[in-house]
Amino acid sequence: MKKLKRKNLAVKVVLKVVKSTFILIYLTLIVGLIAGGFSAGILTMLPDEASKPCYLGYYAHCSFTPYSTLILFAMAMVGTILLIRLARYFKRQYKNSYKSRSIVPALMIK
Repeated sequence: MKKLKRKNLAVKVVLKVVKSTFILIYLTLIVGLIAGGFSAGILTMLPDEASKPCYLGYYAHCSFTPYSTLILFAMAMVGTILLIRLARYFKRQYKNSYKSRSIVPALMIK
């Protein structure tokens, strides 16, 4: 019976480590998606030497400037939505683990 409990505990610990590793990788990819989308979207609008003018009429870093910028900003917004969903997941998951206590009773003078 004790071996079974130890084995179940070991499996739970391993699953927690794997889950936290995947969450860390997921979070890193989401932050990279957000940062990359916004920075690349801004970089596409910068004036630069190009073979053709962009659709807005000037020589930009990207010749498909308004469309590529919108696509990159949409990618960043998708990343932001995924980050908000991950934060809500953590809030639901650990809501009962950390109960906040009021400071008011501790500050009351008797």
